[in-house]
Amino acid sequence: MAFSILVCIKAVPDMSSGQKLVVDGNRIVQADIAWCMNSYDACALEAALAIKDADPRVTVDAISAGTEVVRPVIRRAMAMGADAGIHLLLEADECMSSETVAATIAHYTEGKSYDLILAGAISEDLMQGITGPMIAAELDRPCAAAAMAIDLDFSSRSIDVSCEMEGGMSERIRMALPALVTVQTGGWQPRYPTLSNTLRSRKQPIQRVEAGMPEACSGAIRTIGLAPPPPVSACRIIEGTPAEKADRLLSLFSEKGWLR
Repeated sequence: MAFSILVCIKAVPDMSSGQKLVVDGNRIVQADIAWCMNSYDACALEAALAIKDADPRVTVDAISAGTEVVRPVIRRAMAMGADAGIHLLLEADECMSSETVAATIAHYTEGKSYDLILAGAISEDLMQGITGPMIAAELDRPCAAAAMAIDLDFSSRSIDVSCEMEGGMSERIRMALPALVTVQTGGWQPRYPTLSNTLRSRKQPIQRVEAGMPEACSGAIRTIGLAPPPPVSACRIIEGTPAEKADRLLSLFSEKGWLR
């Protein structure tokens, strides 16, 4: 019996490139920005590929919603081992809300036979952690968040998920398929693209879907502005003998009201 997994991936600015982000109103100017795959989504992709490695009946598709900047990220997912790539084209001038992305992906997957949808627990740019659960809500599927381990039972068509909780605790959940799981980092180490998959990904076309703006969007979430974080105050260096430093430090704590 064939088993199909859809992995939701997002292109985020590659801050390791050293480039500065330019903000124009409520959007990031996309010209001349280096983009990379969201690390949480890379772990979700690795979780799907590990399932595929264990059973040849499994197929893995990678999907991303956005402008043309997402295509290299989809291509990398295919080079890592995804069987197909899907680009939901959204020509958005403003920062796309999680609601828009979730509605777009949910609309695409309706009527398709994906047994499991995986997504990163959060994105490195917005850090909201709501896109995956919103997709599950749109599709009326059970959902587990912040998974650290995934075990599939093909015979009973169910999935056991170990989810990270506060205080170092974990929660184990069993859900019937089809379902959606968001993946936490730490449980999987994303693989590097192999030469054979890289060559295949260069020849294989990425499916482009003119998504447009979903009618399901209520506009409940919108970006009203973007701004770089305020600069951190300068570090103050205390000089002198150890005793002088201690006295000065005590005075500073008293001035700031940190001593009660």
